[in-house]
Amino acid sequence: MATVYPAVQTIAGTQYLVHPQVVGLLDEKVTSSDITPILVLRDSTLRGSADELTDLLKDFGSVDDVYKEEFSHTLVVHHSDIHADTRTSVNLKRPPGCSTIYNTRIPSDETRLPPGPYFLHGSSIHQAWRLYADELDAFIFGAIPDDVFEPKRFQPLATISSNGLERMIAVPSRLYHTVTREKPFAGSRTALKDIFSLEGVKTTMMSRSYVEVADPDTRNADYVKKLLKLGAVIVGKTKMTQFASSDEPTDQWIDFHCPINPRGDQYQSPSGSSSGAAAALAGYDWLDQSIGGDSAGSIRAPATCNGLFSLRPSFGSTSMEGIIINSKLFDVVGLFSRTLDNLYAVASKTMNLQEAPISFPTRILYPLDFFPHSNKKHQEMVDEFIGVLEEFLGTKRVEFSIAERWSQCPPEAAQGKPLKDYLPKSAFWPMCRDYYQGFGEFRSKYKSKYEKDPYVGPVVRYRWGIGESVTEQDYQTYTNELEVFRKWFNENVISANSETLSDAIMIMPYGSANPKYRDAPNEDPSSAHTIGEKFISPVLQMPQLVLPFAQMPYDSRVSGNREHRPIASTLVGAKDKIRSDLMLISLARAAFKAKSWPTSISTGRYMFPLAENVRNVRNIASL
Repeated sequence: MATVYPAVQTIAGTQYLVHPQVVGLLDEKVTSSDITPILVLRDSTLRGSADELTDLLKDFGSVDDVYKEEFSHTLVVHHSDIHADTRTSVNLKRPPGCSTIYNTRIPSDETRLPPGPYFLHGSSIHQAWRLYADELDAFIFGAIPDDVFEPKRFQPLATISSNGLERMIAVPSRLYHTVTREKPFAGSRTALKDIFSLEGVKTTMMSRSYVEVADPDTRNADYVKKLLKLGAVIVGKTKMTQFASSDEPTDQWIDFHCPINPRGDQYQSPSGSSSGAAAALAGYDWLDQSIGGDSAGSIRAPATCNGLFSLRPSFGSTSMEGIIINSKLFDVVGLFSRTLDNLYAVASKTMNLQEAPISFPTRILYPLDFFPHSNKKHQEMVDEFIGVLEEFLGTKRVEFSIAERWSQCPPEAAQGKPLKDYLPKSAFWPMCRDYYQGFGEFRSKYKSKYEKDPYVGPVVRYRWGIGESVTEQDYQTYTNELEVFRKWFNENVISANSETLSDAIMIMPYGSANPKYRDAPNEDPSSAHTIGEKFISPVLQMPQLVLPFAQMPYDSRVSGNREHRPIASTLVGAKDKIRSDLMLISLARAAFKAKSWPTSISTGRYMFPLAENVRNVRNIASL
């Protein structure tokens, strides 16, 4: 079909993108070059009563943020019969204020022109995509598909806001899409971390040097293909730390500016590396889901800081083809969500996971290697969280130490070494080697073209330096040690089973209760221990579910007000041939509902309505 250059229109103060693809044609010939907002309705709808039409338009306005009353001033009657006498259209009901009627007869599948708001350019009908300002600076760019019916290739969106300060993100009308069994995410507006290949646009890795030698991607990542097949609408790629490292704002974000964390005073770190994916979903109610990645905390850390449910899934649960990774040992696709229902749906439909069982584990492991928290208020919140699980499962936590358990039944391969001495470098060092080698081609390509080394920030420089020093022999030693620990843990701490998928759940901390201001100087980069909150689930290849449940008050030195910081805890489950990811989500959802705790999270300053209790969260029953 013919196309026009993407044009921007303003209707009642709201900016819209006229998608360039022609999705329909009028019967009438229109010679005007003006772009006109129109409402497409089926002829059968217009044969009903005036009240039915009024109710329909009210429904449009309540479910769709793209539709506005101004679209109904020009009506296009969509005739289902290609032989219909369009002259009878003047006798049909019309919306209030409608001054012009056109007709269209499309012999093909009617789903290509569902009722809703569109734009008319000449006799051509184009989809209307609403433009939202990226006020949180969460996206590196928006994107639109060349073909809205068979999205495969994309183009970056260069539109900026009317004040010239923010990039714009385009979203289609929700009325264009109908959820089906084949397309459960039809119309679901989805943001991608900038590690996923998206055909037609560049992957930037948030590096100016990388952009200078990168070409637009020629294919979509396997996971992106899966999302598109299921009906998701990719609206853009989100910012992240440089090369998906662990940069913190602001002095470690050099090439690009760090996204804004929408929680609290909006001057807290969003953490990383999936910074933009988390900030966008926590701040924009027009966005439905965000996809990131995790090697050593890149999903879990932003989830706790920005207040989102998230899942670091079992290792190997989906293809990583077309995704730029840090380490083949640890990297997985990661999911953010504002609801546990959505998190379950996305995980179950896009990953190779077992359905949640009818029964749940009855052991709750509480590792004293990580608890209690030094902050007493934080610990009180965690105790209440664990209490909800204890009450639901009819059991009590089992306090134990991973290190002590190791000393009681050490594997023969450890040769009597304590756990901390056996695994001091086994995770971070091989990850750094993969990280360094994975970008070797980029460094060579850049140096060949510009006769200089590419710039990298302090965290990447530190990690690549370690990676360069790790020999092949060292690498094999470290990975063998990880395999020994993983096998030992599966046999002596948490095991998979067919009845509950995991014979226990383990509570793990993640994140701090203390403010982390984005203007505070950062410490020098450092390594992370294998037995720590960042690496425990990656090393064990087990799923880890992040569950925000509380809000910690703090007196902001920025706003001068009492603000609240998200507080989360996490659950870890077994992974062997059986994966317990969906069990964890199902368990958390059931336990929270049983106690009237929220299973959905709001956008903006607060995750949940405030209340005077330990968690500073109002329960569902009180809403």
